[in-house]
Amino acid sequence: METKGIKETKFWIRVFRLISIIGFILCLGSIFTFIVMNVVLGNAPSIDSIYLQRLFVSGITSILIIPGVSFIFIGAIFLSWMQYGFFRNTWVTIAQILIVLIVLNAINITLLAGKVTDMAIQQKQISAVIPEYMELKNWEDVFGALNIVMLLASLIIPFFYTEKTRL
Repeated sequence: METKGIKETKFWIRVFRLISIIGFILCLGSIFTFIVMNVVLGNAPSIDSIYLQRLFVSGITSILIIPGVSFIFIGAIFLSWMQYGFFRNTWVTIAQILIVLIVLNAINITLLAGKVTDMAIQQKQISAVIPEYMELKNWEDVFGALNIVMLLASLIIPFFYTEKTRL
């Protein structure tokens, strides 16, 4: 027979798992949307299509990525605190470090996306390509790809962690 405290703890663990899952869905879905947009636009998009793409990216960043990363971070903090503890074993520590790196990289991407969007707006206003635009855009893509890898790794790591697999 479970006590009320254990039932309540299990409830909150489920809630924070759900919050984390929603965060992962928001982040991965938005990043994959950006990948599709890059493929559709091709190698030589027009200034108008770049401008429209950047407006979309800025909106998605505000609506999906920032809340998604916040949900992942909040869920990870509370799950670590309630269920595993901080830095208790190798697998949990790796997952916790990955979450911190994901948050830091997402902040970097968000700041970089703002600069890239500002350049796209400036390109639209002057009707000319700014050479630095593609360089910054490529860095944004690289950091986005890195976040995908880290997000997927942080989803896979819990499958390796069991009570028997303590390193």
